[in-house]
Amino acid sequence: MSQHEAVTIRCWQLTGETALEDMVLGVDERAVRDGVNVLSSEDFDACLAIVLCRMGLNFYAHLSQVVGHYKGDPNGIWDRSRGGGAPEGTAYEIRPISRIHRVPDALIGPDCSDGVGVAHRVAVMHYLLDMG
Repeated sequence: MSQHEAVTIRCWQLTGETALEDMVLGVDERAVRDGVNVLSSEDFDACLAIVLCRMGLNFYAHLSQVVGHYKGDPNGIWDRSRGGGAPEGTAYEIRPISRIHRVPDALIGPDCSDGVGVAHRVAVMHYLLDMG
Protein backbone atom coordinates (compact mmCIF):
# COMPACT_ATOMS: atom_id res chain seq x y z
CA MET A 1 0.00 0.00 0.00
CA SER A 2 1.40 3.36 -1.00
CA GLN A 3 1.61 6.21 1.46
CA HIS A 4 0.42 8.61 -1.25
CA GLU A 5 -3.10 9.96 -1.36
CA ALA A 6 -2.84 11.42 -4.86
CA VAL A 7 -1.16 10.63 -8.13
CA THR A 8 0.38 13.33 -10.28
CA ILE A 9 0.57 13.20 -14.05
CA ARG A 10 3.60 14.93 -15.51
CA CYS A 11 4.58 15.36 -19.13
CA TRP A 12 8.01 14.79 -20.62
CA GLN A 13 8.26 16.21 -24.13
CA LEU A 14 10.90 15.09 -26.61
CA THR A 15 11.62 17.35 -29.56
CA GLY A 16 13.62 17.33 -32.76
CA GLU A 17 13.69 15.18 -35.86
CA THR A 18 14.70 12.07 -33.87
CA ALA A 19 12.20 12.54 -31.01
CA LEU A 20 10.32 9.32 -31.77
CA GLU A 21 13.58 7.39 -32.02
CA ASP A 22 14.69 8.92 -28.69
CA MET A 23 11.36 7.89 -27.14
CA VAL A 24 11.82 4.28 -28.29
CA LEU A 25 15.37 4.20 -26.90
CA GLY A 26 14.06 5.50 -23.57
CA VAL A 27 11.30 2.87 -23.42
CA ASP A 28 13.81 0.11 -24.25
CA GLU A 29 16.01 1.19 -21.34
CA ARG A 30 13.08 2.22 -19.08
CA ALA A 31 14.28 5.78 -18.73
CA VAL A 32 13.12 9.34 -19.35
CA ARG A 33 14.98 12.63 -19.04
CA ASP A 34 14.40 16.34 -19.48
CA GLY A 35 15.37 19.61 -17.85
CA VAL A 36 11.83 20.55 -16.78
CA ASN A 37 10.60 17.79 -14.48
CA VAL A 38 12.42 17.58 -11.17
CA LEU A 39 11.09 15.01 -8.72
CA SER A 40 11.96 14.21 -5.13
CA SER A 41 12.03 10.66 -3.80
CA GLU A 42 8.61 11.31 -2.19
CA ASP A 43 7.16 11.79 -5.69
CA PHE A 44 8.23 8.39 -7.01
CA ASP A 45 5.57 5.71 -7.49
CA ALA A 46 2.84 8.38 -7.20
CA CYS A 47 3.90 10.03 -10.45
CA LEU A 48 2.74 9.02 -13.91
CA ALA A 49 4.67 10.19 -16.94
CA ILE A 50 3.16 11.02 -20.27
CA VAL A 51 6.15 10.94 -22.60
CA LEU A 52 5.23 12.87 -25.74
CA CYS A 53 6.80 13.75 -29.05
CA ARG A 54 5.55 15.51 -32.14
CA MET A 55 6.59 14.23 -35.55
CA GLY A 56 5.25 16.44 -38.31
CA LEU A 57 1.52 16.78 -37.70
CA ASN A 58 1.30 13.69 -35.45
CA PHE A 59 1.70 13.34 -31.71
CA TYR A 60 2.99 10.09 -30.21
CA ALA A 61 3.00 9.23 -26.52
CA HIS A 62 3.25 6.47 -23.97
CA LEU A 63 2.31 6.29 -20.31
CA SER A 64 4.70 5.15 -17.60
CA GLN A 65 5.07 5.15 -13.84
CA VAL A 66 8.14 6.97 -12.48
CA VAL A 67 9.82 4.63 -9.99
CA GLY A 68 13.09 6.36 -9.09
CA HIS A 69 16.30 7.92 -10.29
CA TYR A 70 17.92 6.11 -13.21
CA LYS A 71 20.78 4.08 -11.76
CA GLY A 72 22.89 3.64 -14.89
CA ASP A 73 24.62 6.11 -17.17
CA PRO A 74 21.82 7.98 -18.94
CA ASN A 75 24.17 9.20 -21.66
CA GLY A 76 24.58 5.60 -22.77
CA ILE A 77 20.84 5.33 -23.47
CA TRP A 78 20.56 8.04 -26.08
CA ASP A 79 24.08 7.90 -27.54
CA ARG A 80 22.70 5.51 -30.18
CA SER A 81 20.34 8.22 -31.41
CA ARG A 82 21.02 9.80 -34.79
CA GLY A 83 20.18 13.15 -33.18
CA GLY A 84 21.22 14.87 -30.00
CA GLY A 85 19.27 12.43 -27.83
CA ALA A 86 17.04 13.33 -24.92
CA PRO A 87 17.50 16.78 -23.42
CA GLU A 88 19.87 17.39 -20.55
CA GLY A 89 18.42 16.98 -17.09
CA THR A 90 17.75 14.39 -14.45
CA ALA A 91 17.13 10.86 -15.69
CA TYR A 92 14.39 8.82 -14.06
CA GLU A 93 13.63 5.14 -14.18
CA ILE A 94 10.19 4.38 -15.55
CA ARG A 95 7.92 1.36 -15.67
CA PRO A 96 6.03 1.51 -18.99
CA ILE A 97 2.28 1.09 -18.64
CA SER A 98 1.32 1.49 -22.30
CA ARG A 99 2.93 1.10 -25.68
CA ILE A 100 3.67 4.13 -27.86
CA HIS A 101 0.54 5.32 -29.66
CA ARG A 102 -0.45 8.14 -31.95
CA VAL A 103 -2.62 10.51 -29.91
CA PRO A 104 -5.34 12.61 -31.58
CA ASP A 105 -4.68 16.36 -31.62
CA ALA A 106 -7.99 17.06 -29.85
CA LEU A 107 -6.80 15.15 -26.77
CA ILE A 108 -3.46 16.97 -26.65
CA GLY A 109 -5.19 20.35 -26.58
CA PRO A 110 -3.69 23.72 -27.43
CA ASP A 111 0.07 24.21 -27.84
CA CYS A 112 1.70 24.15 -24.43
CA SER A 113 5.33 24.45 -23.41
CA ASP A 114 4.80 21.45 -21.10
CA GLY A 115 3.69 19.23 -24.00
CA VAL A 116 0.24 18.31 -22.71
CA GLY A 117 -1.45 20.98 -20.62
CA VAL A 118 -2.55 20.03 -17.11
CA ALA A 119 -6.24 20.23 -18.12
CA HIS A 120 -5.72 17.59 -20.85
CA ARG A 121 -3.45 15.10 -19.06
CA VAL A 122 -6.21 12.94 -17.56
CA ALA A 123 -7.83 12.54 -20.98
CA VAL A 124 -4.50 11.56 -22.56
CA MET A 125 -3.80 9.14 -19.70
CA HIS A 126 -7.20 7.42 -20.19
CA TYR A 127 -6.66 7.25 -23.94
CA LEU A 128 -3.26 5.58 -23.52
CA LEU A 129 -4.66 3.16 -20.92
CA ASP A 130 -7.54 2.26 -23.25
CA MET A 131 -5.15 1.70 -26.15
CA GLY A 132 -2.90 -0.53 -24.04
